[in-house]
Amino acid sequence: MRLIFAIILIIMTPIYLQAEEMTFIMEVDQDPHETKEYIEKYYPLVEVEYVYDTLMQALAVTGKQRHIKSLHEEEFVSKVSPVQTYSVPQTKANTNEDLHPEMARYHPKNLPFTGKGVQVGVIDTGIDHEHPDLEKSYHGGFDLVDFDKDPMETTPEQGMPTLHGTHVSGIIAGNGTMQGVAPEADLYAYRALGPGGTGTTAQIIAALEQAVNDDMEIINMSLGSETNSPDDPMTRAVNKAVELGKIVVVANGNSGPEDWTVGSPATSEKAISVGAAITKQKLAQVYTQKEQVVPIRQLPLSEKWNLKRDQPLVIPNSLDTLEQTIHDRVVLIKKGDTPYYELIQQLDEKGATAALIYNGPEDDPNEWEWVEAPFPTAYITEEEAELLMQGDGWLKTNYQTIRNALAPFSSRGPVASSWTIKPDLIAPGVEIVSTVPEGYASLQGTSMASPYVAGVTALLKQAYPHDTPEQIKARLLSSTDLFKMGEEELSPSEQGTGFINMNKALTQSYIIDHNRLNFGKIEKGLKKVDQTITIKNLSRKPLDIKWNIPKRENGIVWDLPLNSTIGPNEKRRFKVGAQINSRRTEKGTREGYIEVSLNQQQKHLPYLFINETSDYPRITGMELDMAPFQTEHLTLRFYVNEPIEKLTATLIDPKDLHAQPLFTQENVSKGVFEKEFKISDLPEGEYKVVFEMTQDDETLYEEKEIYLPEF
Repeated sequence: MRLIFAIILIIMTPIYLQAEEMTFIMEVDQDPHETKEYIEKYYPLVEVEYVYDTLMQALAVTGKQRHIKSLHEEEFVSKVSPVQTYSVPQTKANTNEDLHPEMARYHPKNLPFTGKGVQVGVIDTGIDHEHPDLEKSYHGGFDLVDFDKDPMETTPEQGMPTLHGTHVSGIIAGNGTMQGVAPEADLYAYRALGPGGTGTTAQIIAALEQAVNDDMEIINMSLGSETNSPDDPMTRAVNKAVELGKIVVVANGNSGPEDWTVGSPATSEKAISVGAAITKQKLAQVYTQKEQVVPIRQLPLSEKWNLKRDQPLVIPNSLDTLEQTIHDRVVLIKKGDTPYYELIQQLDEKGATAALIYNGPEDDPNEWEWVEAPFPTAYITEEEAELLMQGDGWLKTNYQTIRNALAPFSSRGPVASSWTIKPDLIAPGVEIVSTVPEGYASLQGTSMASPYVAGVTALLKQAYPHDTPEQIKARLLSSTDLFKMGEEELSPSEQGTGFINMNKALTQSYIIDHNRLNFGKIEKGLKKVDQTITIKNLSRKPLDIKWNIPKRENGIVWDLPLNSTIGPNEKRRFKVGAQINSRRTEKGTREGYIEVSLNQQQKHLPYLFINETSDYPRITGMELDMAPFQTEHLTLRFYVNEPIEKLTATLIDPKDLHAQPLFTQENVSKGVFEKEFKISDLPEGEYKVVFEMTQDDETLYEEKEIYLPEF
């Protein structure tokens, strides 16, 4: 079975590569519909793409720079932002005979709830609503790309075809041979990503508004960004949708395994953010002559590593020295500066059976290009490559079945500056079989975990139709199971409250509201922290509550409630807190679980606080684009997660380590930071930006990669 990674990434399309016409989101301090009429009357060369009046007061406008500049000077315009471009991987449907829809039956038999009558909106690449497993569930939607009521996936005749939205939709509400989690839910599709799986901020927010206005009860968003911030505009839009009574389920992102990799809109406090878990997966491993194990990390779109016998290993110095033919051989080669697509194309032309690619530590495997490889292709580290080079010229493969593990790509929390625990929970996200145009495919990513949870929320909404989004979320998070990898307990930043339990969510006799204990940041000295939670007894019998003091830790004295009993159908508030001495407690992210027994059933409440400082990113979501209304300037834009007394940025050439100062700025506020540069003052090529940050007599450094284009 071929495996396809379904990881959705946010990239900034350089506006200087686009035509002169540009699109901006323009926030206004008056009625946006009146503003639209004004623009159409007095700015006939500016096109209003979208009007936002539900989640924000704004318009998306497209036009030439000089016309937008004049409009920007109007008094009613409060803010102008260039749009960002979102993209999903380019994938092809897998219709191999070993993929059967019977493998995808996510709705348990004999469950009395099917999601019947619950309206679920999917914001994605559209849907193949003619698929036999989706015809019954599909009830409509809207195409925010073509502006019509047919949100069909992009077909080959229209451009680069897509399948992501159809796969997501099948997990939620497939109703045929394949059975989604909620097969009788009413499925609506909102196509915000067009040919090639790309779309803009303008389209996605418009799709979210349309779904809210269409009264969707549940909205799934299997997309994300690299901006770890609770104040990102998309995050604020999602929060507003929840405030308006909608349940919004969001993929946590696929930038793991490091902490602090969660991105907007999963950073929304009000959304349900979902990480990905492996329930069962067969993983390939290759062995050195000394039986040292080297794990196989496949490129997202390569053929599955399924070598049945030992293979000769070819180790060329470069592509130029590679033999003319390498049939029936595995190639071990350094990537260097060669793009993946070019490397794979040349290996394919020479007949490689499989390839192992390695590179220096500066190469980030999370940023692999989405290039399809017609043979098994995997990434290994430079150290692992050196081990293989010491072998006898043969490569042998073994296979290991992994059960109940956190997916390594799943983004971790917490959220920078708000210190919120994310994800909220985890769900199956690896080797997920679902519908795609003309067949079925196995994909993986938090993009697959999110719709699984959206399907469960549809079951809950049918069972408890009067519950608010907050109450549905509380039911989900109160019923999760603590996830362990062997004897190792995963942290709250990895799993939130734990692994989803569909049956317990529907039948559990109690609810714990606000059960993630976010204690914030502890400055120097002694501080008392606490949070109030509410436990509601849903049964006709008393509920005994017993609190277990966590393992003793230097500098932390827990203040837990007394043991008590809650009467039938009653609820009670409890204050959970601690006295924290920052000087006696280890600095950094401190997290764990408080155990509470409810009628002898153990529940673990995740807690987290930052003691003085941590390795959280101070700077996220860095972008480079043409400065608004300029032709000779570029704008460097990023988000600052906390105030910085002094910020210095230096451009480093990784080839010769030549340093070029970019800027020094004092008293930088939290929020979006922008700096404008003359194009003529910047070099061309790939560079690193080193940020030096001074705050409270402490100096910190962060490093980001940047590409400066040729003009």
